[in-house]
Amino acid sequence: IKAPTILRNNWFAKPFEMFVEMYSLPKYEGFDPTFYVSITYSFLFGMMFGDLGQGIVMALLGEFLWKKKKMKLGAIMARIGVFSAIFGLVYGSLFGNEELLAQLYQSIGITALPLHVMSKTMTMPLLGAAIGLGVFLIVVSMSINVVLRLRQHEVGEALFSQNGLTGIVFYLAILIGLGAQMLYGIKLMTLPYIIGLIALPALIMMFKEPLIHLIEKVRFQPDGSIVEYFVQSFFELFEVVLSFLSNTMSFLRVGGFVMSHAGMMIVVSALMDIAGKGSIAVLIGGNIFVMCLEGLIVGIQTLRLEYYEMFSRYYDGGGRKFEAVSLNEFK
Repeated sequence: IKAPTILRNNWFAKPFEMFVEMYSLPKYEGFDPTFYVSITYSFLFGMMFGDLGQGIVMALLGEFLWKKKKMKLGAIMARIGVFSAIFGLVYGSLFGNEELLAQLYQSIGITALPLHVMSKTMTMPLLGAAIGLGVFLIVVSMSINVVLRLRQHEVGEALFSQNGLTGIVFYLAILIGLGAQMLYGIKLMTLPYIIGLIALPALIMMFKEPLIHLIEKVRFQPDGSIVEYFVQSFFELFEVVLSFLSNTMSFLRVGGFVMSHAGMMIVVSALMDIAGKGSIAVLIGGNIFVMCLEGLIVGIQTLRLEYYEMFSRYYDGGGRKFEAVSLNEFK
């Protein structure tokens, strides 16, 4: 009998159970990723949608929807709105206006905004930070997978799979080697480095199945011929390398949306200058438009990062929701 699942989380993470249920509930004996989702989703959304004023409005609106309508999405909005406001302080943006907070910072001795998003010198560092954040979250997700596999006594998967210890070594070795060469001119990609930290892990991932059978002391028998197995394993390894590349590059959207949000608010400011006496109406309407349109897009893109770039590395799901039996069913 498949035992049903009921999720139990703290007050901050509980509303994010909705996102986990949308993907698939964890099995009764499985891992509940809700807390991890609540932290990463709030942080990524806040980073991409950083504005002090809009974040506060979103948090208040979300709290209203939760208190009055009991909407879980409202509770999520209240939390991500706070993160948006925090990042808005870092960016120095208040309803798209950077002058007000700049004056505030100057009054306390800070001569410039902590992070001026639209500065020409910030584009590459911002995109680099987005990639760095993506690498960190991918490695954390893979590390969670290693721990979960060991708990389930799947030692082979924990050690040899693309999302196991071997995959972590392979992924980090390539990134560290390329990063050291491109950023600092340090040539780490020597022959011993490539053989020991890139080629050997690649071979281990390629021959994962025989290695797992070996440590489990079970004879390995491929479905087809040995040649077919080699060809299939090679293309699977090629797909793994492409997935590492695509998953990492997907986090460029984080930096892109940071600049996109700031750019849209610059357009609103320009329209205010043109509108003259109607500038207040343009300010209000522009902020509402940006909050609705970009808030929706950023929310969806953040959820995509959760599902495709992180869940795919450590989460299986497959659970059945617990539903209480009503006495009316027996009348």
